Amino acid sequence: MYLKTLSLYNFRKFAEREDSSPGLTVHFNKNLNLIVGENDSGKTAIIDAIRYLLGSLSDDYEKITMEDFYCINKDEFAKSFIIEGIFTDLNEKEAGIFLEWLSFDADNEYQLRVILKAERKTNENGKEYIDKKILAGEVNCELRLNSQARDLLKTTYLKPLRDANSELKPGFRSRLVNILKAHPIFQSGESNELVQVMKEANTKIEKFFQKEYTKGHSLIKDIENVLSDFYDNTDLKKSKAKFNVSKNDLTSILRRLSLNTEEINLGLGNQNLLFIATEMLLLNNFLNESESIGPNITLIEEIEAHLHTQAQIRLIKFLESELEKNNYSSQFILTTHSSNLVSSINPCNIIMIHNDFCYPMNKDYTLLNENDYKFLERFLDATKCNLFFAKGIILVEGESEMFLIPALAELIGLPLHKSGVSVINVHGTSFERYLKLFSRSEHWIEELNYPKLNIPISIITDIDIKPYIYYEKEGFKSIYSIQNNTHLQGILKIINKKEEDLNTEFIGKEYSTLKKLAKDFKFEVNNENENELVHALKLDISEKYIEESKDKKLQDIEEKYRSYNCNFKIFTAPEWTLEYSLSKSCLREMLYKVIHTFRYKNAFEGKRLKQFEEFKQIIKEDNDFSDEIVYEIFKPIDKKLVSKAEVAQELSVYLKDLFERKKDNKEELEKIQNKIMQDDYLKYLIEAIQHVSTVNVVEKSEEEFKEEFEEKVGVFQ
Repeated sequence: MYLKTLSLYNFRKFAEREDSSPGLTVHFNKNLNLIVGENDSGKTAIIDAIRYLLGSLSDDYEKITMEDFYCINKDEFAKSFIIEGIFTDLNEKEAGIFLEWLSFDADNEYQLRVILKAERKTNENGKEYIDKKILAGEVNCELRLNSQARDLLKTTYLKPLRDANSELKPGFRSRLVNILKAHPIFQSGESNELVQVMKEANTKIEKFFQKEYTKGHSLIKDIENVLSDFYDNTDLKKSKAKFNVSKNDLTSILRRLSLNTEEINLGLGNQNLLFIATEMLLLNNFLNESESIGPNITLIEEIEAHLHTQAQIRLIKFLESELEKNNYSSQFILTTHSSNLVSSINPCNIIMIHNDFCYPMNKDYTLLNENDYKFLERFLDATKCNLFFAKGIILVEGESEMFLIPALAELIGLPLHKSGVSVINVHGTSFERYLKLFSRSEHWIEELNYPKLNIPISIITDIDIKPYIYYEKEGFKSIYSIQNNTHLQGILKIINKKEEDLNTEFIGKEYSTLKKLAKDFKFEVNNENENELVHALKLDISEKYIEESKDKKLQDIEEKYRSYNCNFKIFTAPEWTLEYSLSKSCLREMLYKVIHTFRYKNAFEGKRLKQFEEFKQIIKEDNDFSDEIVYEIFKPIDKKLVSKAEVAQELSVYLKDLFERKKDNKEELEKIQNKIMQDDYLKYLIEAIQHVSTVNVVEKSEEEFKEEFEEKVGVFQ
């Protein structure tokens, strides 16, 4: 059995809704769950709710306080709260044990519904107290859940910011005592052996201190002689003393124990691992595969606490291996702020909290298929996993946009870090899988009637249609290309091949000759098919063809992403690529300087300086953006004479420097902002930034934010 759903009514920040539905419902995976979200999103509330409902194997005392009730306003709290957990997938033995509390789900399968009702009441003396009940059963037919049944539902819990050095020390409050007392070895009579060992040890220690070190004197006699002077003759028996290590009962013995490794001076991280290993005793010894009863839930808050990156990953992989070793008979529910941990597991195990709602990322609730999960598991690295902690996301094709966008955003007054926006480089155009991750399934929307995930997402992509000037300058009057999948189907008939036999990754690429195209796609051109292929693949270049290709590409992009329901918008470069559009923008002088700097070793000396100054003057005078000049600026990038990433990075430095120089002069800064934001070739970047920045740090509405920004800059369209 496992905890399938957890529902909270008026518990902490999650108020019961107007239609009497829970303030929060969490849908858990059967085995591994990693809950992510920003601070104060409710991760701890979920963990604590499970602890309050089910208790812990170490029998930690959980006191419900006023702060656990939903705060209606500053001085008013809800009168009651309810925590409801539904367990499913019970085997026959479990069904038998929980028989009197069982009900059936929509598929007529066993389910166990357990609820905690906490209510604020006042006694006869006018003192307020909290009445707590643990019940189970169908709605309106609940019965008290007895202690034997509750014991089978108890969790193993590791609290956040674990102080292993204190927790594993001997003493009255030692957590080690609770952990060890819950171990089966001390539940089965084996504790008698430890008690006997301690009795023998105490006897030997007592005899040692009774041994005379000189005639008539021993350590214990010396103490008793002094102590006897403190009592009168009637109380002399109180002066009798003895040395021992501990009392001879189990609890006293365990309170004397500490746990350490053989290494000394361990750091916080290694002490934490020792503590986790000890806590795992509470789970592992209850997972005898043949006799395991109950969900065997382990709760770990901030699993990454005090651990470096590699230790975090080893720990999560260990937990995954434990699940496999125990035949997936347990359930882990973890919280984390670590993108390294998130990137090391399958995305289907992630539960994301956003706007007081939990969005599980498994296949039942997203549009991802099995291949998509495999792709994301390979390529969703620690950097990309920032998207699970962001208030807005910008997906880009490569390094150029990744470097440039944050600098541009800061310059126009919308710094991404203040809006909680992450720029994610997908290294290509595989945007669909990320949109599927954030798009909700039909089951989620239609059947469960849950909200869509509204994190704003901007996709910035190139149109990748070369301008006419390129073909003119490069001497192409025609090209060869398989333009799309529909076009490909016609070509397959000509060459008598199956699609899987071809290298289809080159669809859309242009070739100067038919043979070059055939080489990439891995088919042969012969006398029988050449004329037909030329007719099908040859494209005559004209300005009309370029414009039609651009229109067709925009339609294809719109159609490609039509089926996704997350809060996304696509922003396409108006010309060819990002860098070509920059070459036509008001940033072209700055871009040309950066390109010139990287292209030549001594870029600003002798003839190179003269060349730079002359072309810079041409750019200034070329107010009509002639295509010849634009292509000359962009050509070193196209011919790979300079690195696109280096150019973008240096250009971002220029933009940041410009902002630093002008930020204290409001009038000058607004002039620059106006110029940039009104530029037709930068507009798509600006709008992409605006789309994800509407979730402002002061949480204003989109309309309020736009009105304020319009008043400041006056350039919103």
